[in-house]
Amino acid sequence: MKHWTTTIGLTLAFALGQVHSQESIQPKEADQKLVAYGKEERQVLHLWLPKTKDPAPLVLHFHGGGFVTGDIRQKTHNRTAAMCNAAGIAYADVEYRLLNQAMLHEIMDDCALALQFLRYNAEKYNLDKNRVASYGESAGASASLWLATVDDIADANAKDPVRRESSRLIAAGGFMVQATFDVVQWPKILGLPEEKTPYWRMMNFSKARLSEKRFNELRKHMDMLGNMDKNDPPMHFSPGREGRGVHSQLFVEVLKRRAEETGANLIIRSGRESLIQFLTDKLKTRPKLEGKPVRKLFPKRWGDPPAIETRDYRKLPGGYGFGSSTLAKWIQKNLDNDANKQKRIGK
Repeated sequence: MKHWTTTIGLTLAFALGQVHSQESIQPKEADQKLVAYGKEERQVLHLWLPKTKDPAPLVLHFHGGGFVTGDIRQKTHNRTAAMCNAAGIAYADVEYRLLNQAMLHEIMDDCALALQFLRYNAEKYNLDKNRVASYGESAGASASLWLATVDDIADANAKDPVRRESSRLIAAGGFMVQATFDVVQWPKILGLPEEKTPYWRMMNFSKARLSEKRFNELRKHMDMLGNMDKNDPPMHFSPGREGRGVHSQLFVEVLKRRAEETGANLIIRSGRESLIQFLTDKLKTRPKLEGKPVRKLFPKRWGDPPAIETRDYRKLPGGYGFGSSTLAKWIQKNLDNDANKQKRIGK
């Protein structure tokens, strides 16, 4: 990891055309360490902030480890972050829960929450909330792909103001990406029997804990291939490796085909220099957050949604996107009440 950090830091210096030499920019200590973006122990991040007058664009980094290992605890010195700061870009290194603590869709929610947290605190940290990109390695790359393709999870009705912030990116990328978190598709993609497919046991374990309906709803929510469309932000991923493992080029091939079908903006290219140049180029723009919509507002006459919700995930009635069954029941009750009132008025 130390070698990788040094290498990507050097390529970033070249890509940005910095006049600083390798010796002049040393690994920088994080300005903010182990900042809690949630209530769980692993919901923390380190933050490196440039000395700029104007709000700085932001890059989020999600570590690899297959969602079974990896952390940021001792990684408080970072050359890549120092190079970003020298170019006027803020850098966040994000830690998230692992599979022994949470289900995969909850881990993805951690990644989205970190992004929303930084957007909510944009003024505090002098960040430009409209210029946010992310990248990572392996699991972290796939987390970036998920954020790039999933509908905006911002909830305009949430009591927690952090949850009202957008989860959308202006660019995403990474190395050794998996094309979908719907592991049911992996045997076909990799050309493997189910029993030899990576993460098949994990998938069966999750399936056993869920109803069939919930399991299928989560498959859809976690399927980057199915969620991809032309409104997704530009993406840049590495080609992958030969073979049929979790870093297989077969994932990238199916990702490319899907991008061609949907018109999504996807670059497949090797080299850290190419990825960093891509991300920094996108961060130089000042786009509006467009594309997939935020959940529409509930009518004020309904009052506040349930303060405590179950942790399942399903399609909500009335075109309100996806959420918990608790929220679904509350929405349906209000929709039924509205319908009954209209009937009485009609009589």
